[in-house]
Amino acid sequence: MKLFYAADKIIETPVFGKGNPTNDYGLGFYLTPDKKIARLWAAKNSSGGFVIEYDVNLTGLSVLRLDTKEDEDVLRWISLLAKHRFSRRDREDHKDTLEWLEKRFPVDVSAYDAVIGYRADDAYFAYSLDFVSNALSLEKLKEAMLLGRLGLQYVLISPKAFGQIRFVRSEEVPYSNEYEAFHGQMAGEYHKVRSEDSYRNTFLRDIMRKYDDQVR
Repeated sequence: MKLFYAADKIIETPVFGKGNPTNDYGLGFYLTPDKKIARLWAAKNSSGGFVIEYDVNLTGLSVLRLDTKEDEDVLRWISLLAKHRFSRRDREDHKDTLEWLEKRFPVDVSAYDAVIGYRADDAYFAYSLDFVSNALSLEKLKEAMLLGRLGLQYVLISPKAFGQIRFVRSEEVPYSNEYEAFHGQMAGEYHKVRSEDSYRNTFLRDIMRKYDDQVR
């Protein structure tokens, strides 16, 4: 399948074990099926960047899918995101809640070759933190996740997966302020979504209470 990557240099052969362990799902090679999203990321570099196209063969790979709107998958996504993206201060501030999430909705990515899940741009990361803080309901979190073509990301996380990616071509992208404009648009849309939230909706505290009552 055709997937794209944004970078400040051309990477013809991705190397397993390199990257940022504090990305959404930990250490891995993060790709998008949306070329327009890749262009946004490439264009935010002051000197411009590149959109790189790869052919990725998922046949025979063990793939963890977190790309549904089912409540449990959304909570697993939040649990995994909190483990890798939340700061030490955030984890301390929400220690009990995050420990509960990791206990009730554990995700062990080491058992997989690849992950398919929602992409947590900086703006979307803020949505997840609001949800954990009980400032945003589950219903509105799902709605916010659709803002600005959040889209999916494909993450290669094992040597086997890295062996099934092939460089196709690259395209140079000049710097532009499209990324900043995108963030501004998302902030406005999210403010509207959050302002429409209701106490009648389901907040994380309600979910925690429901699950805890079931095990008593």
